[in-house]
Amino acid sequence: TLWRPITKNQVFILKIPDEESETGIFEEVGSKEHETITAVRYFNEISYAVTFERTDPFYVLNLTDPSNPAVLGELNVTGFSSYLHSINSNNTKLVAVGEETDASGFSLGIQLTLFDASDPKNPKVMDRHNVETDFDTWSHTSVQWDYKSFRYVSLGEETGILILPSLYVGSWPDPTQGFDGFVVFDIGEGKITPRFNISHAAGDQYFDCYYNAHLAQRSLVFNGNVTTMKGHTVVATDLTTGQRTWELQLMKPDSTADCVFW
Repeated sequence: TLWRPITKNQVFILKIPDEESETGIFEEVGSKEHETITAVRYFNEISYAVTFERTDPFYVLNLTDPSNPAVLGELNVTGFSSYLHSINSNNTKLVAVGEETDASGFSLGIQLTLFDASDPKNPKVMDRHNVETDFDTWSHTSVQWDYKSFRYVSLGEETGILILPSLYVGSWPDPTQGFDGFVVFDIGEGKITPRFNISHAAGDQYFDCYYNAHLAQRSLVFNGNVTTMKGHTVVATDLTTGQRTWELQLMKPDSTADCVFW
């Protein structure tokens, strides 16, 4: 039997000490063995938390009374979320970035989820999109550990454009099926719809030379264009048509001794 540590997930509510008090006040909210918190987001008196072992419990937490926090609702779905982002003014609709998993908890690839917590006691999934779920392939996004690489352009209440850095490695021995760049999605009417991809490296470059002095994965939107930065490439793309308007290839090392190989 595989040994797994028993974990304890908590949300702490701290009171800043004053002259008459030197200790913080905390309360525990929810706990499940073997699961770990993968994402938390706070919006005034409501908070959302995600934990993961083999499924993804999505919690809605009520923090109205700091001395008595409580779990309002819980939803169990496959996979897990690493980042949560509100898409409406009252913070009841969220887009989540994470990974889909199989029944044993093995990661299958990038997954986007739209959560609806309008009824906090009964949160639900409006839509999900898997970038890929092939057991022989692999994908991830830097948003899972670097929230600044996430870009959501609001076009109104619950409507917008999501720009996500993505790496997808095709199955061996044909790595040319892979993709390294950004994926653009439309968010609207409770749906996640792919719009177009922005490639920053061809599939056959995955096992080539990469210089350690690389760009952070970022996207900037202005004047109807999105400028994306990743690795050693800067690309400008028309956000409406998906047509590339210009690109800049930065210097790579002359010596393979400075390379980083995948």
